[in-house]
Amino acid sequence: MKRKRSLAIFMSMVMLFSMFSSVELSASAESYEVVNDLEVTHITDHSVTLNWSAYNDTDEYAIYWANKDTENMQYQHVDTVTSTSYTFERSTHVPHYFKVAAIVGEKEVAVSHTVRSEIEKQFSVQLEDLDRGLVAASTSEGVFLSWRLLANEVSAYSNFGLRGTDFNVYRDGEMIATVTTSTNYLDAEGTDSSEYYVSAVVDGDEIGDISEVVTPWEHSYYDIPLQKPEDGVTPAGETYTYSANDMSVGDVNGDGQYEYIVKWDPSNSKDVSQVGYTGNTYIDTYKIDGTLLYRIDLGVNIRSGAHYTQFLVYDFDGNGKAELMFKTAPGTKVIRYDEDGNVVSEEYITLPQVDLDAGYSHTDDYRFSAEDYYEHVVEMFLGCMTMPKL
Repeated sequence: MKRKRSLAIFMSMVMLFSMFSSVELSASAESYEVVNDLEVTHITDHSVTLNWSAYNDTDEYAIYWANKDTENMQYQHVDTVTSTSYTFERSTHVPHYFKVAAIVGEKEVAVSHTVRSEIEKQFSVQLEDLDRGLVAASTSEGVFLSWRLLANEVSAYSNFGLRGTDFNVYRDGEMIATVTTSTNYLDAEGTDSSEYYVSAVVDGDEIGDISEVVTPWEHSYYDIPLQKPEDGVTPAGETYTYSANDMSVGDVNGDGQYEYIVKWDPSNSKDVSQVGYTGNTYIDTYKIDGTLLYRIDLGVNIRSGAHYTQFLVYDFDGNGKAELMFKTAPGTKVIRYDEDGNVVSEEYITLPQVDLDAGYSHTDDYRFSAEDYYEHVVEMFLGCMTMPKL
């Protein structure tokens, strides 16, 4: 039974490779006669329809496809048909390239010119709704300014990157430069007390889109004050402390500015190959001035370590506010703070009703001691004979 199954898997892999491996036409293009009038007659989001004129005494036609048309590109044989039309099914968010070869007596005797399908499918890119984001940093060469080019301002691209809106740069109320090829500027005459803003320019005129006024950071970097969680002790009596670990950014409150999401790892975090208790993992959200908005306590049932506590931050649902995506368990809770750092609420995550009906609760602790794990393994092996055979 295993041998038959292995053979079937092998044959499936061979068939899949044969379908999509690169192939060359059976003769050079110079020696071919021509299949005439190959053209794209219909495009949808997921297909391209081709038509061509019949070639004399042709038994069938081979359809060749490539995702680019370069000198060294090898076209892939995707199908063989007896009619003079063919529908190629694949997403049309990129162009496709096609050739058709006429087959007589199992030999390709004529080939068409190459045709290119146009892009039909359009993706709507979901971006965050952010402000200009102007920052100024003091450097040894002057004050370095950097800001954002917004999605609706992009009109082209060049060797310098995306192009679109130009910007006038102002220092202390006076225009000092117009930037046309980037979204940064080095002001060699700037000082630590200089005040800057940038104004968007379209067709040579300012359009009233002006950034906030900023002053240079004290250094070439910016320190955000963090609030380290308290040290802890495991059930085995081991002490641990915390250090800042992974960080991401996202606009969590919809004000157009990034907040900073910081994960706190305990000093006893573990790899999957390691035994032992770990402290809880925390995920904080800070404003740039260090204001702590909320802290997420993953709880005792999420083991701390790089394999368990990854997280994503983005405006996934497009409502203007970023969400966090991460692993949770009974006991995971969100602690919210006011501007003075006082706790205003503590709320556990919502457990599914089916789990509540099964008796799970936020007070559950599923960590095993060494003795607990031994009993679990014994029970698992004693019951293995009743499990379905692989």
